[in-house]
Amino acid sequence: MPPGSAYVALGDSYSAGYGLGHPTGLPVRACAQSGEDYPHRIAARFGLDLTDVTCAGATSEDVRDRVQFRGARPQLEALSADTRLVTLTIGGNDADLFGTAGSCLALSATGPVFSGQNAPSCRSTLASDGVDTLGAKIQGRVALGVAETLADVRAAAPNATVIVLGYPAIFPDAAHTPSSGCFRPAVDLGTLAGRFPRDTYPFTDADVRWLHGVQEQLDDVTRNAAQAAGATFIEVFAETQAHSACARKGAYVEGISLESLGGLSRIDLRPGALHPNRAGVRFLTDRTADVLRSRFG
Repeated sequence: MPPGSAYVALGDSYSAGYGLGHPTGLPVRACAQSGEDYPHRIAARFGLDLTDVTCAGATSEDVRDRVQFRGARPQLEALSADTRLVTLTIGGNDADLFGTAGSCLALSATGPVFSGQNAPSCRSTLASDGVDTLGAKIQGRVALGVAETLADVRAAAPNATVIVLGYPAIFPDAAHTPSSGCFRPAVDLGTLAGRFPRDTYPFTDADVRWLHGVQEQLDDVTRNAAQAAGATFIEVFAETQAHSACARKGAYVEGISLESLGGLSRIDLRPGALHPNRAGVRFLTDRTADVLRSRFG
C-alpha cells in the first residue's frame, strides 16, 4: 500500500485507545480517542493518510447510521471510493460485554457480586429458565449487527482492504487460569479512607469461566461475519490467553481500578479498565502490520 493512501479507522473503545494518554478530541471529545491508539501507530508506521473516527462506546449502529452521543456522526460517513484501508473493532458494546463485566465485580472468588442482591455469581443473574440471555443476544442481534455493518463498509469503501480485529482476551481459558484462580479484590481496608487497590481482578471463579465463554462466542460470530463479507479477520483472542487481565505479569489488558468521586457516594471504574494497555496496543499494531506486510509487501 503506497505511502499517503487513505486509511479510515472505525470502531469502539478498543480501537480508540480508551484510557491511554494524548487525547485527540476526535471525532468529538466524549469519544475519548487517544493519539496512541493502534490506528495512529499503523498510519505512522506505513505513512498512511489517517482519518480516525473511532469512538468509545460505539455500537454497530453508531458505525452505520446513528449519531452517537454528544454529536459524533455515523462513522461510515468517513468512507469513500478513495479509501484504501479500513480497520474495525466492533460488537462488544452491541453485546454489552463491558457493561456486563463491570456489573460482575465480586467480594470474593466465590461471591457474592456487588450488584445482584447477593447473587453468588453474575452468570446466575443473567440466566432465564436455563437460557444464557447474553449468549443468545450474541448469536442473534449482535451477529446480525456486525454482519450488516461489514456489508455497509464494503458498499461505502468498495476499493478498500477491510481488516477486522477481534478483542484480546479479557477473561482467560482454563489453561491460562492459575490453580488458585484469578481473583484480586477491588476493595480493602484502605477503601474506607477512599483509597482503592490498583489493577485488580474482582471476578468469581465461575464468572471468569462464563465470561471467557461469552467472549469466545463474540469472537466466533465476528470471525464468521468478516469471512462472509470478504474482510480479513485478525485473530487475537486465542493468541492472548496468557496476557488477559488475569495475568499478574505481561498483561495486554488493564485490570479493574476503582475511583471515588465525592467521597464513597459514587464509585466508578477508572478509564481504561478491561481495555488494552500500551503493551496490548503494541500487540494489536504489530499484528495488523504483519497482515499489511504479507498482503502488500
